[in-house]
Amino acid sequence: MTAKSDDLLDIWINCPDKGTAAHIANVVINERLAACANIFSPIDSLYHWKGNVERDTEVPLLLKTRTSLFKTLSDRVETLHPYDIPPVVAVPISGTNTAYRNWLLTETG
Repeated sequence: MTAKSDDLLDIWINCPDKGTAAHIANVVINERLAACANIFSPIDSLYHWKGNVERDTEVPLLLKTRTSLFKTLSDRVETLHPYDIPPVVAVPISGTNTAYRNWLLTETG
């Protein structure tokens, strides 16, 4: 996929707790890798890990950024996240209002 510098993404990252989510959010926003972070209430997660089905409580973190920053943001999250394989999932934003788009681009520019 060819990305333009002004394509926008939602980045979903499950964290083990609210403190981890807040720390990652603070770092990437201060470094201008994301314009906004939403920290959600805990969820129950069920997944395969090392041959077993695991169940944990996780805290979803949603970051808003531009596509051109995905690699840098993902690499940065990997240095901050305690999981062996941090779940960093990008979802393209297919549309938004102009004022919000301009704000997001300015804050990550």
